[in-house]
Amino acid sequence: MNQLRRIRELKSFTLRGTDGDIGGIEELYFDDESWAVRYCVVNTGSWLRDRRVLLAPMAVAGVEEANRVVRVKLTREQIETSPPIDTAKPISRAYEEEHHRHFQWVPYWQPGPTPSPLVYPTMVPRIIDTPPITTEQREQPHLRSSAEITGYSIQASDGMIGHVEDLVIDDTDWVVRYFEIDTQNWLPGKKVLVAPVWINHISWADRSVVTKLTQDAIQSAPEYDPSKVITPEYEVDLFKHYGQDRT
Repeated sequence: MNQLRRIRELKSFTLRGTDGDIGGIEELYFDDESWAVRYCVVNTGSWLRDRRVLLAPMAVAGVEEANRVVRVKLTREQIETSPPIDTAKPISRAYEEEHHRHFQWVPYWQPGPTPSPLVYPTMVPRIIDTPPITTEQREQPHLRSSAEITGYSIQASDGMIGHVEDLVIDDTDWVVRYFEIDTQNWLPGKKVLVAPVWINHISWADRSVVTKLTQDAIQSAPEYDPSKVITPEYEVDLFKHYGQDRT
């Protein structure tokens, strides 16, 4: 069953490989065009001297709610020998290619029909040859950090309304479902959700998320309580409020 989770919640889970614990999630990288989560940034802790590694969601075998564990289909050796990553620098397509070759994953940017742009292919036991890509594609993979966007201002169609408090993702499809918005600048303490479909664009230079919604629409949206599970009924009410169908 799909579960909608805040990234803040995911950070409290332990990542466990096939032969032991790997570490914990620090942040996520998502595609700002498809909203698919492409990578988890994992802090490996003391066993790799706090080294950061990237793991694609296709490696996830499942989430154990009771044990607060995210299981991955990788060994500690596979993690240890993976290409090093400097999270202070943008992730290049060249690095992604090296990363996917190491884990023998099908590149998500590989052309071809797929059931959905948000569905990841299954892992394969061999390296897949990929067609050449352009210089622009190589240098601009559209990856954005969840840590970076947290705190960005939210611009309604008629003015500022708050800031990004967190992202809510689907832990089965691994896609960003909602932005958690804190409207404390207008309504102290109230939090609301805004889906990516209602976002016009993100201005990385201005550190702002520009929505198609008015201040009044956001202010009067059903309140979001981070301590409660997001139910289908809540989502239906949310989409109805914004005059959208929940598909």
